[in-house]
Amino acid sequence: VVTLLIVTILPLGIISFASKVFSKDHSDIMPASERLCADPHDIDVQGCLNDYRSAAVVDEDLNVTELGGDRIFDRDKLTMAEWTKFLSDASKNRLFDYDIAYYDGDSPYWLVLRNPVTLRFDLSVDVDSETPGSYPTILLLALIFIFCTSLLVVFAAVSSVQTAKKIRSIEDEEEKKRMLLVSEISHDLKTPLASVQGYSEMLLKKDVSEEVKKDYLQMIFDNSVRTNEILRSLFMYTKLESAGYRPNQERVDICEFARLLIASYITRFEDAGFGYEFNIPEEEIFVDVDRELLRRVFENLIENSMKYNDPGTKIFIGIEQGKDIRITVSDDGCGIPEEHRERIWEPFYRADQNSKGSGLGLAIVKQIVEMHGGQIRLEPGKGCKWLITIPKPKN
Repeated sequence: VVTLLIVTILPLGIISFASKVFSKDHSDIMPASERLCADPHDIDVQGCLNDYRSAAVVDEDLNVTELGGDRIFDRDKLTMAEWTKFLSDASKNRLFDYDIAYYDGDSPYWLVLRNPVTLRFDLSVDVDSETPGSYPTILLLALIFIFCTSLLVVFAAVSSVQTAKKIRSIEDEEEKKRMLLVSEISHDLKTPLASVQGYSEMLLKKDVSEEVKKDYLQMIFDNSVRTNEILRSLFMYTKLESAGYRPNQERVDICEFARLLIASYITRFEDAGFGYEFNIPEEEIFVDVDRELLRRVFENLIENSMKYNDPGTKIFIGIEQGKDIRITVSDDGCGIPEEHRERIWEPFYRADQNSKGSGLGLAIVKQIVEMHGGQIRLEPGKGCKWLITIPKPKN
């Protein structure tokens, strides 16, 4: 009976163990996010290398400083496309475990730590060879082991074929997304940079009047601003996608926060001919949020209402408290066509193909809201009505 139980249960135990052998306990290793310093030169390099095989720092200009161990990057300077591809590939790399943390200070940088993936297996059986009848027991255990191993090999062979197909499908999809990301970045930067180059050449090669020169300089300035906006949005998007990034959350009175932000927009609303209506409670309503990230959410939605609608449009901002904190930012303008509403959260997707925006704004907004445990959706109806829900603080 015991032997039968072993033969029945042991294969299941081995298979169960095999499904978990790739799990690695990092509870005794300090994560990268806790090793950050205001000056990357102050990072405890030896401490990093005691826990990780490789360590490197990448600054905001994408310059690479290898801190020690095996080299992570082959180059001392990365392009934006290379850095974006690295961040995309790091989370699904099957050869290395990456721990990446972002320092959001006066001199931002990423700390990249890496360990090779390891596989450990330990199986031991103690048998007293001097005990009578022990050799048949050893033979029986050997037969059980061979039987279980055969089952495991068959299972692994079938599973590996299925897994390989799934991996190829996932990798193909990820490769398409990565190539689309690089293509969109290149396309969005090419137009304004070409304009800057063209108008600069005309200023250098031609004698132009002061009036024409002023027009050329204005075009150069406008396209430089657009290029900077695209790069800043891309930098924010990749920062939020970084595995080690964590928002700097603090307890904030959302009503007071909204009143101060709205006050900075009233003059702009009036100068641009936009109507406005606010419904902000007088009571204090607290949420745990990152102030700067929440400001970006409000500003992006408000700026979109002003950018894509005509004067006379009314903008509404409201806050209410129920099971969760509900924030509404809406307008009664032209809205977003139904056929585009499912894809507006995709990076670089623009419902208006003539728009000069980066196409990253709503993707960043969604990242920020979900990073705070909330949700955002576009409600049906006239214009655009964005409804954001944020959970109440636990304490």
